[in-house]
Amino acid sequence: MKKYRVCYILEDRVETENIILDINRNASEVFESLMRRAATSKFLKIRTEKGSDRLDTSLIRYIRVSPLK
Repeated sequence: MKKYRVCYILEDRVETENIILDINRNASEVFESLMRRAATSKFLKIRTEKGSDRLDTSLIRYIRVSPLK
């Protein structure tokens, strides 16, 4: 299992979520799948420490994926 931290920088705030994947992917593959999801949908559902949240994809300015150890 691989763990990643995804940081979404929006126009007015920053949201982070931790992703755990069963399959072995590197950070660039995770980033590409997130970009495909953001390009094809109007909202992204993410799980943060505060609970579930819905992000409007038109407000996303930057996405960073980094592996957790």
